[in-house]
Amino acid sequence: MSLGIGCSGSAVRIQGNEVTAGDLRYAFGPVPPSWRPMSVESNDAAWFDATTGGIVHVDHTCERAMDTPLPSLVQHLLIGFTQRETVLEETVPFDRREARHVVVNARLDGVPRSLELYVMKKDGCVYDLGFVAPPDRFEAGRPAFDAFVRGFRTVQSPLPQQ
Repeated sequence: MSLGIGCSGSAVRIQGNEVTAGDLRYAFGPVPPSWRPMSVESNDAAWFDATTGGIVHVDHTCERAMDTPLPSLVQHLLIGFTQRETVLEETVPFDRREARHVVVNARLDGVPRSLELYVMKKDGCVYDLGFVAPPDRFEAGRPAFDAFVRGFRTVQSPLPQQ
């Protein structure tokens, strides 16, 4: 897949499993054939998972304050979801940093959804990866999402390594 889309004021290009946005480059794990590319506002890349009816996304931003704690960044991704029930919340190693990993059951416009999110700050940028699906098909999509997440790595960052 090769796409050219806009994000955070800079052109974003996806080629294969790598995202390029200006000086920033990062990669993600395998994208199964059942995932169909789609456009989701304010995400670098997103796919519709035909096997689960879910959506997978990956995004970055390097423009917002880096002092925001990881739990607050996760809460930002949950805006609009109601009746939230946190199933799992932990801090995990992720691309030589820490990431916040959460699994949440919630409702979006009254429709039940299950979500799995990873949020990481690194070298002046925030990265988030997510999977959202109907609860009855959520577990079926988690192995593919896990492989996608395990393959995440920054390739080049806009700031010197800290």
